[in-house]
Amino acid sequence: MVVQRSQRRDAPAAALLIAFILCIAFTTIYLNVAMEEVSWATTVGRFNLHHARMRFVRSKAETPNIETVNATESRRTIVLIANYRDSIRCAETLNSLFTRADHPELLDISLVDQIYEHLNETRCFDLYCMNVGEAACRRGQLRYNETIHADNATGPTLARYCTEKGIDLTTDAFALAIDSHLVFVPHWDTELKAQWDSIGNPNAVMTGYPRSTMNMPSEDWSQLKLRNTTQLMCTAFIETKDADAMIQYGGTTPVAKPLTPQLMSQFAGGFNFGSAKQALEVRNDPYTPYLFHGEEYSKAARLFTHGYDMYAPSQDIAFHWFEKRNVIWEKNWSARYVIQQRSKRRIRRVLGLPTTSDDYDATDIHLFSLGTKRTFKQFQNFSGIDPLAAYAGTKGNQFNNCRLLDFVPIDDGSVDLGH
Repeated sequence: MVVQRSQRRDAPAAALLIAFILCIAFTTIYLNVAMEEVSWATTVGRFNLHHARMRFVRSKAETPNIETVNATESRRTIVLIANYRDSIRCAETLNSLFTRADHPELLDISLVDQIYEHLNETRCFDLYCMNVGEAACRRGQLRYNETIHADNATGPTLARYCTEKGIDLTTDAFALAIDSHLVFVPHWDTELKAQWDSIGNPNAVMTGYPRSTMNMPSEDWSQLKLRNTTQLMCTAFIETKDADAMIQYGGTTPVAKPLTPQLMSQFAGGFNFGSAKQALEVRNDPYTPYLFHGEEYSKAARLFTHGYDMYAPSQDIAFHWFEKRNVIWEKNWSARYVIQQRSKRRIRRVLGLPTTSDDYDATDIHLFSLGTKRTFKQFQNFSGIDPLAAYAGTKGNQFNNCRLLDFVPIDDGSVDLGH
């Protein structure tokens, strides 16, 4: 009985201790989220101003011609690169970009570096110039360069949006958005434009996940022409069990190599090539911090409904380094996850999908909305993906659209955006 009375006396104290610990834990999470949101708001506000570190020079050339027949080699391409603490590979990417192009003089670069300068991390273009020498590094073709403290980096969408500030429609015919860790094939620029021209569609966007560098030819690059397959993005799945889930794409599927780029329904943020006009008309949404899956599906839907069409390259243009690298979710992810959920709800609202609450950032949401050339319902049918389907695991093949797709005509007038 003495023991029982002692336990009863200690129970209120234990309960108070547990309550105190829970209170401290929830307060810590709340403060972390609050600090992240303050940092995010400060970051966005800063990007609405002229950044102190940016470099942006406009050309006074007349609007370029991007007709798909009898194209000349005067068409310029702006290359958009978002670098998150990956400057070593990024510098190598620039080297292969320039040295393996037939016309490197027709390339300009728009770069956003997200680095820790206090840890002696170097900006991508600066490191490239250190590697090859100032005389050879074409610094004059660096049109735009913005530097962000890595702690203020919020994922791919804002960084890619910032790279788009470098586009100049009076100069640029094309925009090529790429990851910071690619190896380009010889004559890649001629091959890329030739493939785009062969489609015969000025609204074409060539895109895809490049093959691994493990699949590069060891020496003889001419062997690429002998390969009888290409890579198609055509599988997807519901990413998570929660009601605000995103669509995540699966890996690529090898298919028989077509004569010209193959129409497909998916979009790769790390490799896409189309008109510069397209890149500014359907921009990356900067108000979706810490979003890593779902932004590609959303961008595909927006491109499709704005009248653009996605195609898989018929021949390898570049190869991708798949290796361990610095990632943004390594730091304070418990707080950033809460903010990511708001980004997911914003994406779902843009697409007309139900959300668990109205707690999302609606800033300028009309600028990152669906288009009026086709409906979202048409996109669902075209893509073979049901965004309202239940979670079925992460194997990647919940939805399979690996087939020849029928082109969906564009409505020249506005269409009913009902779903």
